[in-house]
Amino acid sequence: MESKSNFQTFVDSWKADFIKRIKSDTGSRKMIFTFNDAVERSQSNRTQLDEVFIEYFKYINSNPLRHNDYFKYLNSYKQGKRLDEKYFRHDLQLLHELYIKVDENPDYNPFSLQVWQRYVLFMLLKFKGVYTAEMDDVFGVKIDENREYNPLSNLSRPLRGMLPKSLKLKEYDIARAYPTFIDLELGIKRDEDVYRLIDKLKYNRLLNTHSETKGATIEAVRAELKCVYNGTADKVITNDRFYNKGQMFRDLTKYEAEYIYKFIETNNINLFVRLHDAVFVLAGVEVSQMEFGTVKFKSKEVKPPEIVNEVKSFYSFDEGGTVVTSPVSYKDFFEQENLIRITEQDNDRITIFKDTNNVVKAFNYKTDTPPYLSSNINEFDTTDVENKIAKDNHNTIYGGFLLLNPKPLNYYADTKDTFGLPFKNGFFLYSKVDNKVHRMQYKEVNGFFAPHPTQERDFEFNENTETSVFAQFLIMSSTGKDILKDELTEQDEATISLFFRMFGYLIHTYKDPAFTPAIILSDEGADDQSRKGGRGKTIIIKAIEQVQNSIIKGGDEFDGSYRHKFADLEKAHKVYAIDDVPAGFKYDDLYTNLVNGISCERKGKTAQTIPFKEAPKFVITTNWAVRYDAEATSTHRRFMEFKLTKFFNLKNTPLMVFGHRFFDDWDSEEWNRFYNFAFTCVELYLEFGLEAPKYDKDEDNFRAYFYSDVLLQEFERIFSIVSKWENGFNVSDFLKQYKEPTNELRFEGFFHQNNVKILIQTYIKSKNLDFEYKSDKKRWVKKV
Repeated sequence: MESKSNFQTFVDSWKADFIKRIKSDTGSRKMIFTFNDAVERSQSNRTQLDEVFIEYFKYINSNPLRHNDYFKYLNSYKQGKRLDEKYFRHDLQLLHELYIKVDENPDYNPFSLQVWQRYVLFMLLKFKGVYTAEMDDVFGVKIDENREYNPLSNLSRPLRGMLPKSLKLKEYDIARAYPTFIDLELGIKRDEDVYRLIDKLKYNRLLNTHSETKGATIEAVRAELKCVYNGTADKVITNDRFYNKGQMFRDLTKYEAEYIYKFIETNNINLFVRLHDAVFVLAGVEVSQMEFGTVKFKSKEVKPPEIVNEVKSFYSFDEGGTVVTSPVSYKDFFEQENLIRITEQDNDRITIFKDTNNVVKAFNYKTDTPPYLSSNINEFDTTDVENKIAKDNHNTIYGGFLLLNPKPLNYYADTKDTFGLPFKNGFFLYSKVDNKVHRMQYKEVNGFFAPHPTQERDFEFNENTETSVFAQFLIMSSTGKDILKDELTEQDEATISLFFRMFGYLIHTYKDPAFTPAIILSDEGADDQSRKGGRGKTIIIKAIEQVQNSIIKGGDEFDGSYRHKFADLEKAHKVYAIDDVPAGFKYDDLYTNLVNGISCERKGKTAQTIPFKEAPKFVITTNWAVRYDAEATSTHRRFMEFKLTKFFNLKNTPLMVFGHRFFDDWDSEEWNRFYNFAFTCVELYLEFGLEAPKYDKDEDNFRAYFYSDVLLQEFERIFSIVSKWENGFNVSDFLKQYKEPTNELRFEGFFHQNNVKILIQTYIKSKNLDFEYKSDKKRWVKKV
């Protein structure tokens, strides 16, 4: 504390004397004559000491330590806050070593601002030739036996290069000083590097070990040094050195001082500062001799810590410590943090995404940017930077986003011959060309990915993996057989292949303009009245959702005629599922969306079009019979139906069969089997294409329309009457019979103008009756 007080007194005394002297010399009448006034008016009236002090103040007032992260991080660490190492620009290993020193000794403080300031002035005085012996007390300089202790020796290595630019220095230090001195003492001429025989830290620890070191014995120390000195270790660790604490240090520093002064005298160096086994000199001094027998000096420049990490922050500090930001600094930081500005057709608003391994997630920049920036403040006290963020929020920060080079939001898409999925441990791509699955780095992939559960799971492709429970489920639901008990026929195998390929089609994102039908998952034996369900259709939808980003709509909430039906559809969605549609669902409403792009009209916003190739595939589930019109060929091309058998039902659920809940109860091994199965399904689809099972749709139509025994009996009663008329009958004739005042069922509404024709046609076709419809007469007549 005394030396610090002496130092401050020394600085303050010169400053006061300088101001008083310059004011007097210039004859100034200013009431308040400041230090800055004195500097400005003393250009031709300064001593050498004045010049040194003025340079000193100018330098330390420029706040150069703002460029030294060691100073910032160590001081924060000593105060209890460990700053984010992501932003540390220098040697991280050295920082960790310094942290350890702080942990071991709380009083360790070589990063004190006052200690550094004293060092700067000391070095300036020394190398400007102004230093006098009377100043030793001010700077705490003392000689303790063979070593000099001064502000340089009290300062940590990372701060030694923080000096004014006028001081260009070099450090000359003795290479492998201690082992060289001991070899010199023992008369050993060594070719190999001692530190290849023994670790440097261990070697120095052994030399410093003495009898007072806990658990140490002279024999043990000599034994550990045997690898270096063989049978002469006892001459290194002598009794005198081991049993007299500090004797080894005194002996070695005697050599240290001897050769330091040999170096100085031989090279005629006048201005220098000692640092243990090294000496600092002006860089311009010519050094002609650096070897003195086996003692060799090596040199290096004295400079600020090297910047090895070019990480950027969105803020900085000026010389006065004021926080400085700009649109460019924000832009550079956003780019570094992989915030990207998206450009989209028909959208002139700023859209920001966060990109991590090509996985992009929407970033709510208006509300989330201030807290995001605050979380990236790397200061002990964050107050000033937080206030600056709040001030910048509606202008400067927004300007940073505007400066980002916009990128089109192109999500990864499969090709007609490839299929890929993003996992935690890499991107896995199947190629039909070589029929193999390749693991790739994300940087090799063209396109972004929306967040998805696959990115949180590791994957390992294995062609011989066990059958996944989902594959077993799909086999059971498609064939109606238990693969563990029942034997599968060739027809069963064919059906299984069709279902596997259907699943592969839905999770493969490539869309063929000529053939991209919607898939309908229905129930075998369904009609238009009995809602049975429980066959497992939703499990298939959930399985698709575990492979591709999907949007799932309930059948009752999807209205094909509603203008904003696709308001929440995004480009990231690759499958659009309409689950559990009602009887009579208008599949025709989806025609345009299946063959063209999709217009997404969001309330209060301009409609955006998702092009056909980026639009999702459709899958629809229903518990009702799907009606079939043989003449509606466009419907046949655009929809493909897959019926699930009655194997799973309310009395035989997947939970009962498999003993666990699908997806929720799966472990990593089951997930791996599932994704291996997904790749298998796509491989089958790419090889054999998409094809639906052949069903008797006349049967489906009959069950759909004649879903009630009462309805069927009433229909057959009326049909038996009108079908006997010689001139045939029409819709009106049928309805007239139904509405007879004596008919108790006339109020049930079974038959009406809109359904009688299709009911008659379906009944005649199903029963294979000899009737035909004459369009010109709009009547049914018996075939001739």
